[in-house]
Amino acid sequence: MQKEKVGDVFIYPICIPTPFAVGDVFCYLINDEKNVLVDTGHYAPNSLSVLEEELEKYGVAVRDLDEIWLTHGHPDHYGQAAGLADQSGAVIYGHPKERANFAANNDGELFKAFFDRHRIPSELTTKMIEQLEWLQQYQQPIEPEWITAGDRLSSGSINVDVHLTPGHAPGHLAFVTNGDVIFSGDLLLGHISTNALINFDADSGERNKSLLQYRTSLQWIKKQQGVVLPGHGKKIRDINEVASHHLSEHQKRYQKIQQLLEQQPMSLMELSNTMFPDPIKEGAIFLVLSEVLGYLDWGIEEGTIYLDETTMEYRTVTE
Repeated sequence: MQKEKVGDVFIYPICIPTPFAVGDVFCYLINDEKNVLVDTGHYAPNSLSVLEEELEKYGVAVRDLDEIWLTHGHPDHYGQAAGLADQSGAVIYGHPKERANFAANNDGELFKAFFDRHRIPSELTTKMIEQLEWLQQYQQPIEPEWITAGDRLSSGSINVDVHLTPGHAPGHLAFVTNGDVIFSGDLLLGHISTNALINFDADSGERNKSLLQYRTSLQWIKKQQGVVLPGHGKKIRDINEVASHHLSEHQKRYQKIQQLLEQQPMSLMELSNTMFPDPIKEGAIFLVLSEVLGYLDWGIEEGTIYLDETTMEYRTVTE
């Protein structure tokens, strides 16, 4: 990925390999009056080494960082923020809805209660909890300065408006510069559709309707102009086209869910096995459950689907 320029200031992409299925993550150095790092990569010796080598190319050392702006609290985006701040004294900024993520709290009890309620097989629940625990090694807890929608950050000559864009994570942020550059984190990716993951509200502990939130966030970014610097993959200039494609794919899968339920009532697990059998066999059960649940939330919101609490099966609403 090539560097971007806002006014006289360069924004340098830094590509860090990760051990996660999503692949490499992109962080961004704003080399201005302040040295600002947008996202950090995961916590691991090789991740730090790559970051140090990339910063050195632009005449910056970790100790020179002034601020760290975090799009969200997943390990590949914030995992090594604590260590970088310890070395540099950099101020870390993030959204308070990411408190649990930034505290390296995997919400294991909330997830287990949810999976048990939906009668997910115990061996699959155990596997998903183990996956969440495995992620812990790639992050260190932090206590950021809190920012939210409507706030403004500045690197000096570049001013950034903060936008709350939940869905992938409850406190996911996008940063929009005065030069029409958008740091989108995982909000908009060109090569894949972002997963609207099962997650819980940091204040109430209630499950968020992640896909509905994510679609609202996509509708927002769809209207933006400029260039998107994403957390993964190539930069995006055809913002409307990419966002519209993802929204259209959601619609197709939602219609498929409705068609299946018109034939017979089905549980969350049954729908997941029917819609995405291969990813489940490959171990992506959490991603599959997250996606299918999102479409069910959509149907419930529209009044076309309901959950039978007795059987824990989803059914279509008939007149």
